[in-house]
Amino acid sequence: MPKKAVSAQSIVESALFSAFKNGMGETSLADIAQDLGIKKASLYNYYAGKEEILSALCSYCSDFYARVNLFEQEIFSKINSTNCEKLFKKAVDAYIKAHEAEPLFQIYTLMASEKYFDKNFLDIYEAQRQKIFDQSFLFFKIASAQTRGSAQKSDEDLRLFSNFFADGILARLDLYIAQKKETIRRNPECDAGSLFALPSDEKEIAKTVSFAVDILKNVI
Repeated sequence: MPKKAVSAQSIVESALFSAFKNGMGETSLADIAQDLGIKKASLYNYYAGKEEILSALCSYCSDFYARVNLFEQEIFSKINSTNCEKLFKKAVDAYIKAHEAEPLFQIYTLMASEKYFDKNFLDIYEAQRQKIFDQSFLFFKIASAQTRGSAQKSDEDLRLFSNFFADGILARLDLYIAQKKETIRRNPECDAGSLFALPSDEKEIAKTVSFAVDILKNVI
């Protein structure tokens, strides 16, 4: 295997690739070194050992996911009574599809499995869930005010809808990502690169968008 450019960052990225393929517990220094095309001993030039690499991997996942948003900030200034459904559908569609590309696909897969065993990954998951709640609450509040006037929903109602939406969108994302990951298990010859090249499952994404719009319609 040809050598890759080796750095602290590339070691973490190789650790992510190995953990994605084999699971966190089954990832070894030998796996990481093999992916980089270097000797295992070379890893110690950057990290003290496996635990330090996995700690850096967790930080990498957390930092990356902190930049992932359901709604970009500029959307909130554009919401009005005629375009809120279109903006909502577009954002949900883009959010699901963003998780098909690496490294977010790998990060989400790792986070979804490791959250049951590692509080650091649980914290990443909960932070993303809270962000979805906060952003959907703001979207619903603005949309409700734009479309209902004096009959707009109360904050208590909007929080209920936002909680339902946050839980539902992540449950559907879990299923969507799991189905794509299963492609690797069913097809051993299918590597990660070819997985990421697969087209989006528009039918399944449409179901998730429909779920999201149903909630929005209860708000507006």
